Formats: sequence, structure tokens, C-alpha cells
Amino acid sequence: MSIKPISKTHLLCRIAVGLFSFALICATAIPLLRTDEWWIRIFDFPRIQISVLIGLAFAGYLALRIYWRLRSWEYGLATLLGLALVWQIISIAPYTAYYPEEMAASNTEDDSNRITLLVYNVLADNREVDALRVLIRETNPDVILLSEPNQWWFEKLDGLEDDYPYTLQQPQENNYGLLLYSRLELVNPEVRFLIESEVPSIRSLVRLRSGELVTLYGVHPRPPGLKPPEDDDAKQEDDEDDDREDSGKRDAELMLVAKEVKELGNVPVIVAGDFNDVAWSHTTHLFQRTGGLLDPRVGRGLLNTYDTRNRLLRYPLDHTFASEHFLLADLQRLPDIGSDHFPLLVVFDLDPEASVANDEPQPDAGDEEEAEEAIEEGKSDD
Repeated sequence: MSIKPISKTHLLCRIAVGLFSFALICATAIPLLRTDEWWIRIFDFPRIQISVLIGLAFAGYLALRIYWRLRSWEYGLATLLGLALVWQIISIAPYTAYYPEEMAASNTEDDSNRITLLVYNVLADNREVDALRVLIRETNPDVILLSEPNQWWFEKLDGLEDDYPYTLQQPQENNYGLLLYSRLELVNPEVRFLIESEVPSIRSLVRLRSGELVTLYGVHPRPPGLKPPEDDDAKQEDDEDDDREDSGKRDAELMLVAKEVKELGNVPVIVAGDFNDVAWSHTTHLFQRTGGLLDPRVGRGLLNTYDTRNRLLRYPLDHTFASEHFLLADLQRLPDIGSDHFPLLVVFDLDPEASVANDEPQPDAGDEEEAEEAIEEGKSDD
């Protein structure tokens, strides 16, 4: 094979492909750092997008190979790029239909131990409240968990209590409000502020039609990269401070909930909400292992719930994790009804034989210590 002479185009192509490859390798390696710095943690999110870009980089190497002979350093970069792609695929593979299901499917038609949960981040500025009402009528959930509702949303949903008489209401103007509506009895419902005084979470027992009790947690921790939430009575003193916050607060809240779930012992638990974290992140996996919780997404598909407005940048941020006591009857990402999040509908069956069919996630060595460190750092990081 004859080697074509070096030209300016030739040189620019080599440099462009090389720099592109190096950036993608770094983007893959950065999340492996165990730090809560927001600019590092955001690389947990775009694994699918990075995988696609790695494919484009390989196409660049193929083009270089066709027109010019590759250099040894380019073969080295291509090898590292291949390893990066393998790592990305390993991370997202469980959230495809080709992977074994983590939570077994339910085949029972008896609904006495069934709970249907609608999880939806309404987006405070969204005004499509009628679309939500229509969706509720069509899906007929037992429990509705809404994130980000402000006073406007609370007032516009007036009358929903006619069909859902059990409620827990915490509307807020800082995008962290929560509303819980249920036709199943709520026992000892409470709003809690676990880490931040302006970021609530909820906890309640839910009595199923059979009389069995299920512990339900609703969460919406602050995502990495955002400043602390403001409310009407909690304005920040320095408006010129543009410092971004790390993921410590989010991680601490999730670890607190996971630790509490584990301490409850052998009782059925559901944790739902907008986690502001992707299903495949180290934090989410640590949360699962610490709490012994199953992800119904595993083996069934990505079900990306954010962002409705951008097809290229979508991630699974809204979750419904459950203990090994449940089987999965249904899991759906519902149509866009105006928010930047898709609604998520999940149907769990409480089954005494479920633990035989399910494999509860087991903690790794060091998980307990890491979870405790995350809690302490989140509490002290003011």
C-alpha cells in the first residue's frame, strides 16, 4: 500500500480524531473518581451519548486507515477508546431488554395486594394541569407522587381529594415541593427535611386493599451542579455568588433513606421520586445495595424520563425502587404532558413468594462505611 503524502488536511484530521478520542476517554474515566464535585458527577449521566460519540471516533479512525496509514500512537488511542466503549456498554447494558430482569414479573390477577403508583415531576412553570387530570383518569393509579408543585399547582389540583382522600401536601416555590395523593389509606404520613431545610421528602405507611402495610418514601433531592434552593422566605444574601454545589447533599439524602430502609428489617418498602441521578451511577447502585432495593428497570429498558424537550439528551432520573417483597405487574413511561419529565407508572404486587424469585442486592465490602461518609459529608457541607 502506498502512503499518501502528508498534507495540512491530513494533519488536521489526525489531530481532530486524536483530541476527540482523548476527550471521550477522559469523559469515561472521570466518573470513576470517588468525589462529589458536581463537574465530575455530571459525567455519570451521558453514558449512552458518549458511547455513540465513541462510535463516531472509530469511524474517524476507519477513514484515516483508508486514506492514510495509522501511526502507533493512534492504535494506542483506539485501543483505549475500545476499552472505554466496553466500560460504557457494561454500565448501561442492565437497562436494556437483553439483560436478566432484577425484579421478577407478577402473573397474579388478584389486586388486593397490588399498588399502582404514578410518579411525575410536574415542572413548576408547566401549566398543563388538565393533561395531568386526564392522565390520572386514564391510568387510574392508587397513589400519585408529584415533584416540584408550587402553590399554583396545589390550587389547580383542588378536587383531586374527592377520588384520593388521603393526602400529604408540601407545595413550595423553590422547585422542591411534593404532593402525595392516595386512595389507599396513609398511616402516619409525614413530611421530613433530612438534609436541607428547603428540600422535603415524605414517608408514610400505605395500607393495601388486603390490609397489608407498605412503607412508602418519596424523594426529590437537589441535583449536582445547582445552587442551594431559594424560597420566598429564604433568599440568599449574596446574589452574585454563582458557586455551584456538589452532589454531597443529594447523595447524603439518598444514603439516609437507604440506611433507614435497611434498619426497618424485613418489611415491604417502596422508594420513589425524581432522584436527580441516573440508574447506572455509583451513587444509585450504592443506594440500592445499602437499602437492599430492586430496580424494576433492570432487564426491561431505559425508560428515560428526562428531558422531554431533547431527544438526544435523555436520562432515567425518575425511579421506583422496591424491596424483595414485590413482583412487578407493569412499568410504563407515559406520554409527554407538558413537563420536562415524562410521567412514570409502576404496578407492584406484594407477594409472599417474591423473595424466592428476586435476588436482593447485596452490599459490597466498604459500602456501609462509604454510605456513612456520604451522610456525614452531606450534613457538614454547609
